[in-house]
Amino acid sequence: MAVAALFMSFTSNPFQSGGMYIDKEQEQKALVLLNKIRHDPNSYTERFGFSLRGIAPRPELQLDDSLTSVAERWAFNMASRGFFSTDNPDGYGINYYVNKADYALTPDLVKHKKESNLGAIEGGAASGEMAIKNIIIDKDKLGEDGRKLLLGEGDFNSTLTDVGIGYVHGTGSTKYRSYTCVIIARRSKPKASKSGF
Repeated sequence: MAVAALFMSFTSNPFQSGGMYIDKEQEQKALVLLNKIRHDPNSYTERFGFSLRGIAPRPELQLDDSLTSVAERWAFNMASRGFFSTDNPDGYGINYYVNKADYALTPDLVKHKKESNLGAIEGGAASGEMAIKNIIIDKDKLGEDGRKLLLGEGDFNSTLTDVGIGYVHGTGSTKYRSYTCVIIARRSKPKASKSGF
């Protein structure tokens, strides 16, 4: 399949299909909790039963429409196509789609088509807030990269400023009851003005 056709099919507006649907309310709740945790990670150690001691507070992430669109479509595609990964069955990673979705990244972030260091995923959470917690405590055993991304740990992650969250309800036939994708990034150049100025 040509890359252009693949991107078009990925970015078509999914709305609802076969009982699966995007839940904006859960996405908003996830964002609120994520920013609270970033403000004071240490205070969540006891609540989560997982040590976040010593993690530096980070600034609030700003919701970005382009990142949200990619995150929603990624979560929806995981549910509808039956995969659970930060690269899809066609061999493309999250960074590729972020860069194609009016959110320019630096060349090093799209050097390889499978690159996905801007995304974290979760499967099965009963809410957007639970999905954030599960990524942070690594409930799905995907490694600590998701937590580091969400909490801005490390030289690269600490520079990221924007976020998009996708939360999709699965069905009785999907592997998980829900699919969540969180994308955190920083534009390589300012967003173009829609007015042309």
